[in-house]
Amino acid sequence: MTEPTDIVATAGTGSVGRSLTFSVTITRPLGAVASNQLSGVVTATPPLEQVAVGGEMYAVAGVPVRAVVGATPFYRDLVRGASGADVRQLKDALEVLGYLPPSGGDVFTATVERAVKSWQTSAKQTATGVVRLGELVALPSLPTAVQLGDDIALGMMLTGGETAVTVPVGDIRFSLILTPDQAAAIPEGAAVVVPFDDHSWNAVVAQKTTDDNNHVVLDLVALDGGPVCGAECGLVPSAESTSVLATVQVVPQVEGTTVPVSAVRTGVDGSTYVRLAGGESVPVTVRASSGGVAVVDGIEAGTGVLVSDRRGGEDA
Repeated sequence: MTEPTDIVATAGTGSVGRSLTFSVTITRPLGAVASNQLSGVVTATPPLEQVAVGGEMYAVAGVPVRAVVGATPFYRDLVRGASGADVRQLKDALEVLGYLPPSGGDVFTATVERAVKSWQTSAKQTATGVVRLGELVALPSLPTAVQLGDDIALGMMLTGGETAVTVPVGDIRFSLILTPDQAAAIPEGAAVVVPFDDHSWNAVVAQKTTDDNNHVVLDLVALDGGPVCGAECGLVPSAESTSVLATVQVVPQVEGTTVPVSAVRTGVDGSTYVRLAGGESVPVTVRASSGGVAVVDGIEAGTGVLVSDRRGGEDA
């Protein structure tokens, strides 16, 4: 009978952990912020992944409808001599776009009129110096994703009053919607990495609920407890629901000295140790293990450890 052969493994340096890929559902309600005030055929509906200050959202009979930042709906033509919060919103946009130097006040002056004409000229519009009702839409913040109303489609005839623009309102929610078996593999507080285009957001599992279909819903938050997307939530499409693939760290990544799991032995008192190539037993602390590899404290990288020896089994 052949005697068992000692198998010696060399402790290394590395990391262990385990991650799974799941779909993250991003949801947030949409709310209408403006109705169309122009009459005619819709002649343009540019892509609306992101709209910035002055960005065109659609055009009616060749007249562009543009976005500016503001809380006051536009309700009149803006002409020289007008004043009010709507004029201030126009001036702010002209300043951002570089057509008007920074200035205070909310009066439509001759300087503002010249700036409007320059803006119109650059957009290949007739330089009237007048901003007609319907040409500007005030949005709470920019840049942001927007969604056009169902009636705002290329070639459609508009008469005014149609819902024109909806934007995300309320809180944005990132969730993992899983079966009970899938959810059982994810510990509370597990780290999640949510990639989005060229960005990557770090999150943690914060709350667990069950929906009407008996799915387990794990809500995600940023490391500071806020929305996962932080200051970049405007990058998320304006659809009420969007899905992206994310990586969930079910076993946290731990770095250190690594040995095969089969090299770690357990004494009768529950302590853990490894046996060196020369037969000496050295106590170790197992910090993490996954995939047959353990990260341990108590030995240095380069140390030879026995994966099996002639004694076979554990120490008594």
